[in-house]
Amino acid sequence: MASRKTKEMKKRLLEEREKLLRQREALDNEIKGIERAIALVSAEESSKPSSGKRTQIKGIVLDLLEDVGTTGLNATDAVELANKKGLTIERASVSSLLSRLKKDGVVVYDGNKYRLPKYATSDDDPSAPGLRVFHMKT
Repeated sequence: MASRKTKEMKKRLLEEREKLLRQREALDNEIKGIERAIALVSAEESSKPSSGKRTQIKGIVLDLLEDVGTTGLNATDAVELANKKGLTIERASVSSLLSRLKKDGVVVYDGNKYRLPKYATSDDDPSAPGLRVFHMKT
């Protein structure tokens, strides 16, 4: 039979363990909060936010074009990829922006997908119908 002193010691140890478990849970929650904050900051960095909404969308789309490389993208692809990164952009705005970027020579359009000029494949024939290579104005 356990003595009274042994029972008291066991009770104190159980209480101390419980206290430490609560502290550990609180620390785990703090760590999760910091990790969420880091993820938000990373998302903001990748979208290159700026002073205006129009420029912000442009930065997002240019980042997405860089991400997809030779695969290219269209307005629908851009909206889906942005959503996966936790960003919301309107398809109509992206479509208009891609057309303007093509006109300004920032992107290449093959009739289906837009790409940054550095990702236009060597198999692409610039003289082929539907594919236009534009160069940026200097």
